[in-house]
Amino acid sequence: MFGKTCKALLSWGLAFIIAISLANLISLFYRSGAGSIPRTNAFSNNIRTPGSRIVRGSEGYGINYADKNGYMNSDSLPLRDDYILFMGSSHLEGLQVMQDQNMVTLLNNMIDTHARTVYNMGTAGYDLPLIIEGFQAGIEEFPDSSAIVIELSQMAYDSDEIQQALVQTHYDPADSGDHLVQALGTSRRLRNDTLSILPVISLLRQQFESIYFGFQGAFGIQATVSDHANDVRIYDENESDDAFGDGPADDAVVNPQAFFEALDQAFALLRAEYHNPIILLYHPRVLLQTDGTAKISRDKQYYDDYLSACENNDIYFLDVGDAFLRAYESDYSLPYGFNNTTMGSGHLNQTGHRIVAEELYKALQQIQSKEKQ
Repeated sequence: MFGKTCKALLSWGLAFIIAISLANLISLFYRSGAGSIPRTNAFSNNIRTPGSRIVRGSEGYGINYADKNGYMNSDSLPLRDDYILFMGSSHLEGLQVMQDQNMVTLLNNMIDTHARTVYNMGTAGYDLPLIIEGFQAGIEEFPDSSAIVIELSQMAYDSDEIQQALVQTHYDPADSGDHLVQALGTSRRLRNDTLSILPVISLLRQQFESIYFGFQGAFGIQATVSDHANDVRIYDENESDDAFGDGPADDAVVNPQAFFEALDQAFALLRAEYHNPIILLYHPRVLLQTDGTAKISRDKQYYDDYLSACENNDIYFLDVGDAFLRAYESDYSLPYGFNNTTMGSGHLNQTGHRIVAEELYKALQQIQSKEKQ
């Protein structure tokens, strides 16, 4: 009897090990990465583990590599002296597409195929207030740039958020990727190494965190609107932020004058800190209509404020919405969404990245021509 029990336990254990091993093998090609490293005195409050490989397959499919600084850049080419700094969110980080398909690589190839001319500082969750807050640290860490591009997918922010961002972070070399890797504690190093070797752990954690134990919908009882309003959104530092931020709450009282003054003050600060060209890249949503046509959804309440604040502070405002619309009218292609998600929503896809890169290249040529005159 005891022997049979041992055999049964051994067979169950072996089956469990085989199942976990197969799931881990699949995870290596679906969702894997070495995690991130937190920091304080730098552009972003965390970086990807330098030199790590990140695979994401839940939205689109991308295999991307972090450079020695912890940002999503290829180290295969040298960084040119007059590089362009590109700051932004998960749209810019581009984990949903292959690294050679993102806007940074495409733009870089249009400028110079023999060197890196565009440096990707995209960080998941980094919206405009966080970029403003980290701007000074960013240009201190990378002081030799010839231009800066700031990626923006939403315009709606509370004026207090913008004001708070004016208290900027300063860069400490101790928070560089190289130093952080050398100073990494045993527990964090073990955690990141484990996530790299056993990505199934991160995937299982994500599944457990998504489990909801409420009773909405049980026994035929439907949840109310107020119930949904109180749902908690879980943020995973190893994944990506929402494709579009929520902005101020729907019931928040927006003071247009206060917002414009805060935005204008923030852009004036960026201009005072940086004297080379600054491009504010705005890529709005594309909405499909019931008749099959598409329209660009811009944040009209704030749009003119951004135009005015950019004009006041000599910042080039680039809206790629019309280019998105032309692409749809030409061949029905959409800049957002993937075959394994919903087309028209989520992050920028290969088409979106290509259109953004093409429009940025045109803008840079215009800026260069203007400077020569």
